[in-house]
Amino acid sequence: MNNNFFEDLSNVINTKTDSHISRLILGWHASFILTDDGRFNTGFVPDSMKEPHTARPIHTEALLTSTLKELAGLYVSPFPQEFAAASAACSLLVPFMNDSGMPLDAVMTSARGDKVAVLGYERDLLPFMREWGWRIAVFDDRCAGRNECYSQDEFSRGVCEAEWVWLSPEAIRDRWLLSTQNILREKKGCFLQGPGIPAVPEIFSRMGITHLVAPVINHKSDSRSIEAHISAGGSTWLCDGLTWRVYT
Repeated sequence: MNNNFFEDLSNVINTKTDSHISRLILGWHASFILTDDGRFNTGFVPDSMKEPHTARPIHTEALLTSTLKELAGLYVSPFPQEFAAASAACSLLVPFMNDSGMPLDAVMTSARGDKVAVLGYERDLLPFMREWGWRIAVFDDRCAGRNECYSQDEFSRGVCEAEWVWLSPEAIRDRWLLSTQNILREKKGCFLQGPGIPAVPEIFSRMGITHLVAPVINHKSDSRSIEAHISAGGSTWLCDGLTWRVYT
């Protein structure tokens, strides 16, 4: 990620229509935001098993009184509460379209037989990667020691040995991308997985990201069904109102 990433993203966001927040939900596995003008989308919630979630009163009050663009400005924040809200705001302001991109299964042949370094243990996703024939190595402290799972401290080594890389938005929040542009550009490709990533492939491509993987809202879905799913602790992988697509 070049040092102008957040500035470039801010410039894009500033061209979008702002709104007040009608509803903000920070669930177990995703966040959800609904604006007064009826727009809605989902975001990324950092894993509470790796970093205990502590609500800071000053942060909560700021979130509840912020506009959409003000929330998006917190995308630079390392605090889980702020980042979860900001990621939903960013994906709402700069959304991926359902009638573009490719189905997730379309990427299955891209890394078949190749080594793929995966940052973060996604229980609902890993079976698909194995079915696709990817030779995955997962780096996540929660499952270190299991088959093909290693400590997150070893991820930099794993990336150097891999031919492809798969990242979660955690790589934005913890600034891992700040120092890896040159390494990622040497790979066959790099996936950045949502939710909570804005549709700015031209900005991400400068950092070596070749594929953006995001959940998009189905045409017939309304905010209530998705909100209910997220509120109940559901994952965006298993939400009927969302479809995962890949953008390059």
